[in-house]
Amino acid sequence: MRHALAVVLALAACAVLAGATSLLAVGEWIADAPPQVLERLGVRPDPVLPRRLVPTETTVRRLLARVDGDALDRAVCDWLADRCPAGSGLRGLSVDGKSLRGVARARGRKIHLLAAVEHSTGLVLAQLDVGEKTGETTCFQPLLDTVADLAGTVVTSDALHTQSEHTGYLPGRRAHYIAIVKCNQNKLCKQLKSLPLEGHPAPGPHARRSAESGSPPP
Repeated sequence: MRHALAVVLALAACAVLAGATSLLAVGEWIADAPPQVLERLGVRPDPVLPRRLVPTETTVRRLLARVDGDALDRAVCDWLADRCPAGSGLRGLSVDGKSLRGVARARGRKIHLLAAVEHSTGLVLAQLDVGEKTGETTCFQPLLDTVADLAGTVVTSDALHTQSEHTGYLPGRRAHYIAIVKCNQNKLCKQLKSLPLEGHPAPGPHARRSAESGSPPP
């Protein structure tokens, strides 16, 4: 192979980080990249001419079309997870879905991704493409299955993911969760409203100060 896969992916990623929003712009950035940047990214030198052998826009387009997006996401997220600084206490992980702007598949379908993002660092530790015939809720468990260790992690998500399947799955991974309940879940709302919560004030500045001082909240 004339161009290593890792090198082409690194070039494309740098082009996007530099502001490229199309494959044409990616190709132009690669063609204009300074020699020292190409060297750092592992682009091979031309054996005859005093230059580096950069991939053309057509080569980049063809290669990216063949790459398995979910497999690439897993590889990148695993790489980030290995470099994630170890924190103290509970770790927070937010599960949320977003549609990518300016990107679409055939027939105009937008690409919608479900991601797991660490609260403290903002690192994406897992990401999946939500398929055309599926939804976020069916991708919730497969997404978190790619996170090696959830023990002691507090998983947060929006009301869409307040599902019995999810709340049964997370304790099995030794994880905690914070679930949001809205009024469209009538039965669950009634159950929560019937709980005797008068003696259990919601945590806030007063409750935190009281806990630190050992005195009861005002």
